[in-house]
Amino acid sequence: MSSSSLIELQGISKVFSIETLETHALQNINLKIEEGEFVSIAGASGCGKSTLLSIIGLLDVASSGYYYLAGHDASSLDRDERARLRNKEIGFVFQSFNLISDLTVYENIELPLTYRSDLSDQDIKDIVMNSLNVVDMVSRKDHFPSQLSGGQQQRVAVARAIGGNPSMILADEPCGNLDSKNAESVMQLLEKLHAEGATICMVTHDPKSALRADRYVELFDGQIISDEQIAEHTRERVVANLINELTRPIGVSVSTS
Repeated sequence: MSSSSLIELQGISKVFSIETLETHALQNINLKIEEGEFVSIAGASGCGKSTLLSIIGLLDVASSGYYYLAGHDASSLDRDERARLRNKEIGFVFQSFNLISDLTVYENIELPLTYRSDLSDQDIKDIVMNSLNVVDMVSRKDHFPSQLSGGQQQRVAVARAIGGNPSMILADEPCGNLDSKNAESVMQLLEKLHAEGATICMVTHDPKSALRADRYVELFDGQIISDEQIAEHTRERVVANLINELTRPIGVSVSTS
């Protein structure tokens, strides 16, 4: 079976087992993301946001259900096949930047491209320099991560994410370690990339960041409780719902109807 959506999840569940204890992190997730969408995944800590993003990003596998990425049945792939598809189709931006400390800015962006057999050395050089130009970091290409501010490191992470021209950018709390000024800069960069055609899926616990997307998916206790397009007339209600989720005691269910 193939999917016409860029991302399609069917009945995805994830169970973590430690000895006799089972934790149901995700339960029967059904989700489609179309090419060119900017989707935020929101909810309180522990609701399953990062687990869901890890499965979408092929960093983890579901316990049950089916996952289709860009027409590929990702559910049946082995570790090496997932790694190859991930490298080609997905760009990651992490809260903690995940830059390699002993590599320069240029080398951090270059590294994942070296695993692509379809790119020549000149292709890689052109891609790295273009990516640095997009995030306005060309002048820092020979610096090491320790010589950069948090905002600059996240810009490098974005450059690395877009370098391979992926089908989708996955951002996990991309502003979580940044001050308000740098957070705004990174959000504007993501919005710019989206306006230029990028598909973005962003996990965030921040209502303001969530509302920068075109669509938000809200999780609670591993289940989708809301999935809707964001329009001006719904923003106040969306903010209220998100704040309610973020302040709700764990294990207490409150109707949002």
